[in-house]
Amino acid sequence: MPVVSIATATLKRLIGKSLGKDELVAALEQLGNDVEGTASVTAFRCNKCGHVTEVLERADFNNTCEWCGSKALVETGTSEVIRISLLPVRPDMFDAAGLARALRGYLGIETGLPVYRIEPSGFKVTVQPGLESIRPYIVACVVRGLVMDDETVKTVMKMQENLHWALGRNRRRASIGVYDLDTVEPDFEYSAIAPDGVSFVPLFGMPIGEGARGQGLGTGDSEMRAATPREILENHPKGVGYKHLLEKLDRYPLLSDSNGKVLSMPPIINSEDTRVTQKTRNLFVDVTGPDKNAIEKTIAVIACGLADLGARVETVQVVYPDGTKEVTPNLKPRLRTIDQQAAERLIGVEVPDMTKLLERMRYGAKSEAGAIMLQIPSYRADIMHDYDVFEDVAIAYGYHRITPRLVPSMTVGSHQPIEELSTIARRVMTGLGFLEIMTPALTNGAEHYEKLGLPVPAHHVRLANPISVEQTLAREQLVTGLLSTLRVNTTREMPQQIFEAGDCFELSEEMETGVHTRRKLAAAIAGPRVGYTDAKQMLDALSRELGLGLRFVGMDKDKSAPFIGGRCAVVFTSPAQSAIYNLQSEMPWGVLGEVHPEVLGRFGILQPTALYEVDLSALL
Repeated sequence: MPVVSIATATLKRLIGKSLGKDELVAALEQLGNDVEGTASVTAFRCNKCGHVTEVLERADFNNTCEWCGSKALVETGTSEVIRISLLPVRPDMFDAAGLARALRGYLGIETGLPVYRIEPSGFKVTVQPGLESIRPYIVACVVRGLVMDDETVKTVMKMQENLHWALGRNRRRASIGVYDLDTVEPDFEYSAIAPDGVSFVPLFGMPIGEGARGQGLGTGDSEMRAATPREILENHPKGVGYKHLLEKLDRYPLLSDSNGKVLSMPPIINSEDTRVTQKTRNLFVDVTGPDKNAIEKTIAVIACGLADLGARVETVQVVYPDGTKEVTPNLKPRLRTIDQQAAERLIGVEVPDMTKLLERMRYGAKSEAGAIMLQIPSYRADIMHDYDVFEDVAIAYGYHRITPRLVPSMTVGSHQPIEELSTIARRVMTGLGFLEIMTPALTNGAEHYEKLGLPVPAHHVRLANPISVEQTLAREQLVTGLLSTLRVNTTREMPQQIFEAGDCFELSEEMETGVHTRRKLAAAIAGPRVGYTDAKQMLDALSRELGLGLRFVGMDKDKSAPFIGGRCAVVFTSPAQSAIYNLQSEMPWGVLGEVHPEVLGRFGILQPTALYEVDLSALL
């Protein structure tokens, strides 16, 4: 996990209480942070772009600005910092303002729900048609009265960088733009443009010469000339680094003001004309992305963090092509009710006044008849389940105060039968020359059903609080994972042979959780001469090694998806030939066949593919 350096003096100032080094480290660790200790850093300001680069003591430094690559650096002083490994689930604590907010509550200096009063800016962002399949969503805010000294500029830039990593998934789900508001003319327009449809000067200019390409952050040699989006992707260091997010599109996102001045080309680069400097006092901040939930959480974290630094935050109206209007950011707290007894059972101790503990964790809390009514701060992007709140109760109570106890019964562990069977199956498949893969258990309806030519069932295992639009349900089969893996390996040598043994999920009223977990095994072969026979041969070899008899029955053509009709079959087990499994009757065990060309096309696979999938759990 990334490690951040936060100025100790700034953190103590924002906390509002003088703390000793040991006391500060203890409080941070009790909140769940991994503190590496303190260190001395030397700051260098770049005379070209104004960015401040911090260099740890005894660290190698090439006297180059980490943002623009210039060698024109001036030492501005040395200070003490505290080194902290970022807690991925708490992006609101990635900067000094967020950490201080949490510490003020934990230490009892300022408890309860933080209240942020925001006024409308009167500005709006109009989203033009054409972005629906690119980066359709945008949120924004105006920030006024921020004193942009070296420490504040550094805080804002690091906040942006760290949120890109955590909530933005390296800008894929959310990307942030920060601009000098006084250099633009509201209102704003978010549109899609052709790769050569506009020219603007990207941040820090365009590199000069072939040797500047692909060298990361900066080269030091650049010129302030306008470039098209296509040129930026091909030559600018940021364009090269994030080219993969746009290169397959025929149009790119663009944010501009009422005069047509370009603010940025999300998620790649800002315009040099809107660059934030020490002279900046008012900011315009936007977050764009394909995941609306992610960008809303990101802008909430940013707005609250900047407000805690003393800024005045104002809302911006976003107008979508269908006429929908939204006011962003929405800093209203979310409401939730938790069961106090359930929290105590999980933690293992009685908590006399749980509302006070929750207020120390900066919730709004009110007790009513054994239940606690919560107001969750808008910047808490991590609260998705009651257990997330229970964890905060345990942190506020203090893990160090909970007396360890031995478990009431001692047992000796052993392998579950399904794990032993899975191990045998894996050994058989690797012995046949197949490579094992592991794919995510969470997916979405379009990928899991529609691409296979199957309708999305009315009832399946859906997530109540999905973290993204790409992970909204639990998988029912492994076929999608196999085809998705072949999709990203189309340039590799053929034929390719892969398999996966993993859990799949289906609804079941008989199970306590309402979900039945089944262990399945699937394998695929892709190559120029692959057909149904290959799939049947590998399944015959597996069944022979497992001591299992099989019978194959052709599928009806109208029910053959995702296979080619007439080149697929349903696999049945034969009890008479499978005595070791104590099967009572013949039962359907799986499917196999050649994948239909239309399905292969949806996955971008160019080679014929055959596969099978069977249910290992059924044998037990």
